[in-house]
Amino acid sequence: MRINKILLGLLAGAAVMTGCTAEGNDPGVEYAPQMYVSIPYEPLTQVTNEGVPTGLIEGLYEYYTNSTPYNDYKGKQPMNEMLPVEGTVARQNYSSVTKSLDAKPDQPLLYYKEYGKNDLEKAAAELQNPLPDSKDIVKEGKHLFEAYCQPCHGAAGDGQGKVGKVYLGVANLKGKAIVNATDGHIFHVITHGKGRMWSHKSQLNPEQRWKIVKYVRDLQGK
Repeated sequence: MRINKILLGLLAGAAVMTGCTAEGNDPGVEYAPQMYVSIPYEPLTQVTNEGVPTGLIEGLYEYYTNSTPYNDYKGKQPMNEMLPVEGTVARQNYSSVTKSLDAKPDQPLLYYKEYGKNDLEKAAAELQNPLPDSKDIVKEGKHLFEAYCQPCHGAAGDGQGKVGKVYLGVANLKGKAIVNATDGHIFHVITHGKGRMWSHKSQLNPEQRWKIVKYVRDLQGK
């Protein structure tokens, strides 16, 4: 009898250890899966209904697999990302739209490949704002400026924003250096950053950056 109890104990222990084993993409048993996988809809989750454990130990726990029935993403990795509405134009992944990393003459809003992080002088001399003079564009530029620039540069563009007062070294956009700088210079700095300013190319697409340039010129009275 004692031997049987020992054997049963060993078998139970082996079953538990086997159920907890993580292998490949299987993390093993999650004892509180609702803390790992969000029950509400998450558009970028990679959790699917496939491969949900069905073993003896796993059967004691409830699994949540998010909202995969809404998933119509057809990429290599599973993702609850719904397809964009018809007519949507990609603005960040230019190569998938243009089939090239180089901008063409009919694509003035794309940021040209040849102006890299270290090409400030070249960009300053050659890049021109492709957007027309328009009150609506300046208005949109103001909205973007308030969201992305004002915390450091301040509402007046004088470098006295709440962050700027603590961070220090923030450029005064009304100072002589920036007033005399070209649109291409300002665009390049927004794109790649300069000094203590960080790059904003992942937050703002080229058209949005040019709109901010328009608003900066409006702040300067130009």
